[in-house]
Amino acid sequence: MANGITAADHVTLNLGEGGAVIATDFVDSTSIGYGSAGTDGGNGPAHFQVVKLSTGGAGEVALLSKTAPVFASIASIGDSGYLANGYLAIRGNTMGDQAVPVSLSGATLEVNSITIVGGTIDQIANGVSADIRSVASGVTFSVVGPGSRSGGDQAVFVGTTATDTVAVTGAVDIANVALPVGITSFTKTFNDSTLQTFNGFTLSSGVKVKNYYSGLEGLTPGASGPGGGLLCVGYTGALVAGASTGYLLSPGEEVFIEINNVDKILATSVNFDSAESFCHASILGT
Repeated sequence: MANGITAADHVTLNLGEGGAVIATDFVDSTSIGYGSAGTDGGNGPAHFQVVKLSTGGAGEVALLSKTAPVFASIASIGDSGYLANGYLAIRGNTMGDQAVPVSLSGATLEVNSITIVGGTIDQIANGVSADIRSVASGVTFSVVGPGSRSGGDQAVFVGTTATDTVAVTGAVDIANVALPVGITSFTKTFNDSTLQTFNGFTLSSGVKVKNYYSGLEGLTPGASGPGGGLLCVGYTGALVAGASTGYLLSPGEEVFIEINNVDKILATSVNFDSAESFCHASILGT
């Protein structure tokens, strides 16, 4: 019977003999749904026994607690279908139609890979580095130079290191070529005891050097008037007066040298015998 009164929590077994107390919760209600018809209409108050669960297996006892919880597994999540794939979809709200907000303070976030399914990335705040592994058939790219200038974009610069080369295959359409904006010209007569230098002039393409000799004067070749001696052209610091160790030009011959400044070349007349020999060196640079 109940402790003291029936309408109270807990029931004492063998009350007269001092039996054990069974923990109950007395519910004073007339709509519980038990009893016999005719006495209480099938309804009435009742004691509900308080029961502790055990998580132990057969032959074991382990009362339910933080250290012995009830094991559970997710059987299904609505109609998402994600459970069968081995993962759960994480959304930013209960409706599942917002992204998960990520905010870090005093830490870094490393993302190894991102797969976008059915959506787009709206903004990348501080840039991203990427490489292109493959290009689908039919995809083309436009290549422009750095910045822009009046009249159109700047040209694309193609450069290599000292050990690399640039291979161009197929037809190449050259729209325009930048032309030099100035020239320099100079003619000088000198003999084999002179190492001729030239004043500096910045070149866009290069300089033409000619051993000028007309032969119309009827004078002896090699004399100071007509010239006609052998001209030797060399690089700064690698030629001495009267030497033949540079590039030799016979009277009337010329050579074009791709160089960026006139002051990098030297010239002298070559003396193959004891006679003094003169030549006329004429240059034209752009």
